Amino acid sequence: MIALKIKNLRHFMNHLFTLETFDRFTLEEGVIKTFASYSIDGLFEKDFFDGDDPVEKNVLGDPYTPWGLLRGSCRDLIKGKHTPGFMKFVFHGDTSPYRELPGFPNIRALLIMIRFDNTGLSVTTGTSLKEFIPDHEIDILWDNDIKKLFTGCGIEFEEL
Repeated sequence: MIALKIKNLRHFMNHLFTLETFDRFTLEEGVIKTFASYSIDGLFEKDFFDGDDPVEKNVLGDPYTPWGLLRGSCRDLIKGKHTPGFMKFVFHGDTSPYRELPGFPNIRALLIMIRFDNTGLSVTTGTSLKEFIPDHEIDILWDNDIKKLFTGCGIEFEEL
């Protein structure tokens, strides 16, 4: 697990709400506080689409909604002259690149938690495991993959 302080808020928010950078993740939960509070339960409701499921081939295979389906709606909630007072998003990442690791069957979720408030924007990574294992290889690889993603997108951060 690592905690990152994002240096350029506008650049990060552009990647989060406008570009497809985070579309490969699914959203477990989200909170946006503007003049009202919005809470998003990311559980994907397949019955809503009546068999015309836009993410039938969800490679993550988890029960949550791909960010790409929610991004525009969330962007609309924060549009305007006023900055949101608070935002929090919990994303799940794709576990398939870690399939060859001995601890793979133990992975419940690879997490990215994004938090914005009056102190700035921070990102925390994490892994949710079914059972405790003393080996931290999965954690280290996940942390490094997120740092590579951010660096590749020009998202500047400081490790806390």
